[in-house]
Amino acid sequence: MSNLRHLIPFIAPYRIVLLGGLLCAAIGAGVSVLGPYVLRLAIDEIQIGGIVTETLLVYGGWLLLIAGIDGVFKFGQRMLVAGTSYRIEYDLRAALFERFMALDQGFYGQMHTGDLMARATNDLSAVRQFLGPGFNGTATALLTLMAAATFMFSINGIMALVVLLLLPLTTLVFVLLGTRMRRVFTTVQDQFGQISTRAQENFSGIRTIKAYAQEEAEVGVFAEENDHYRALNLRYVLLSGLLWPSMALILGGVAALVLLVGGQMVAQGILTLGELVQFNAYLGLLAFPMIIMGWMVTLYQQAAASMGRLIEVLHRKPEIATAPDACTAFPIQGAIKFRNVGICFHPTETEAREEHGDNDDKGTPVLHRSGWMLRHITFHVPVGKSLAIVGATGAGKTTLVNLLGRVRDPDEGQVLIDTVDVRQFPLTALRRAIGYVSQETFLFSVPLRENVTFGLGNSNDSVTAVSDERLDHAVTISRLSNDLAQFPGGLDTMVGERGVTLSGGQKQRVAVARAIMRDPAILILDDALSSVDTHTAAQILAGLRQIMQNRTSIIIAQRIATVKDADQIIVLHEGRIVEHGTHHELLRTGGRYAAMYRRELLEAEFEG
Repeated sequence: MSNLRHLIPFIAPYRIVLLGGLLCAAIGAGVSVLGPYVLRLAIDEIQIGGIVTETLLVYGGWLLLIAGIDGVFKFGQRMLVAGTSYRIEYDLRAALFERFMALDQGFYGQMHTGDLMARATNDLSAVRQFLGPGFNGTATALLTLMAAATFMFSINGIMALVVLLLLPLTTLVFVLLGTRMRRVFTTVQDQFGQISTRAQENFSGIRTIKAYAQEEAEVGVFAEENDHYRALNLRYVLLSGLLWPSMALILGGVAALVLLVGGQMVAQGILTLGELVQFNAYLGLLAFPMIIMGWMVTLYQQAAASMGRLIEVLHRKPEIATAPDACTAFPIQGAIKFRNVGICFHPTETEAREEHGDNDDKGTPVLHRSGWMLRHITFHVPVGKSLAIVGATGAGKTTLVNLLGRVRDPDEGQVLIDTVDVRQFPLTALRRAIGYVSQETFLFSVPLRENVTFGLGNSNDSVTAVSDERLDHAVTISRLSNDLAQFPGGLDTMVGERGVTLSGGQKQRVAVARAIMRDPAILILDDALSSVDTHTAAQILAGLRQIMQNRTSIIIAQRIATVKDADQIIVLHEGRIVEHGTHHELLRTGGRYAAMYRRELLEAEFEG
């Protein structure tokens, strides 16, 4: 119950509606037990006065009226309670998604996407089942049990006691077999998740599969997973097949006992035939509530477990958040200053893979390493100037620029924009002032136009409110215009999942156009032209220089040709800035930068 108490804030706004549903359930239960009483009166009268059509019509009319009234209140109960359960599920899902959006990237580095999706679907559904059908069934079962038991004891206390002691066996069977079924069903769901994951990966990586001619191998692996899924389902069907016959056997045994004992009482004159029929009717009326009580135990266990998984997310506080005393007095101009910045080795999983790969030289996962990734990093970029960052793979370039948008915070030192620590800016305002183009570009499954205008806020507003001139300018600068003729719908062409229908270079150009559309104070190009050919990259850089004249820019690149025109260049090596200057100054020093430049010229000569 400790987990389910967290539902109280979500239930509280609907407490009046739920009380109304409970009232309908009480009236419905009270009315439903009148049917067997009317049936008893009819049978007793037939025994005394024989079959009289008018009398039968009267009692039949009473039974129809009772059924009608019962149906109306049962309908009201289901509408109020079930409708409320869907509203609570809606509120929970909205709160969960809002929390997902608020959590930092470190959280997503620790969690699997499939697990998060399961929380937003299966776990929410389990909670709703408890609040809707579970609450409905429990209210109906308990109220019907109390009403029927009262009438049964009024007929014969001994028989009523025997029945009420034996009927819970159905609940016990349901709980015992239901627990086993739930475990098997969990494995079925887990295996279904594996099949779904396998299929999703195959669909996303279809190019790689076909390139390596692995179609048959993947079909074989999928067949094995699918066969395992079938076997688990058969186990579940077997348990389900045992459950209902077992319960039917118990109910049939209780009914036979009532018939045997009650028949003898009728023969002895202790009971009338009508009372025996009435008692049997109540027995039939109680069968379903007994099953419901067992089912409710299962729903409770599932809902408690699922709510526990939900509150892990709902109660989690983002490590990166807007400070309570955040400043909002002035717009961001873009002057950048790193003051003795240091970063330890506790990156998110994504950063670790980007910067260092999955393992180090000894095969040890990077996340387990300790020490400093970067330290004593100090530099200044005035407003409207450009800075280039170069260094070997794993030098920490991406991690360094991630500090600007507070993907993570430094472990020592300060990162300042316009002399203000970035931790003092509202997160939204800070990130809106930064246009970031990463090497790994993510595109949404929407038209190209919406992908380009994504950074402007609401997608519908961005598409309709942006002028054609501004859009054309961004597309031209990014040289995405070179490929528009290849797309059947131009900018209105639908993009496949994660941009699978575009090449790597096309995706990067869409990302560049997206950053230009945002018109940021700070522009960050993180190896953003790595998938673009040299000629097109030169064209894009020529256009970007016009854009970069009026804004602070940071460029990360492996090609010296991409960074040589920057106002200043820093070289990262072993976690420190080992060289700092302009392109010509660094060439004259003859250090690491000059060696990189000579190597690039040599490679170009060999390629030529």
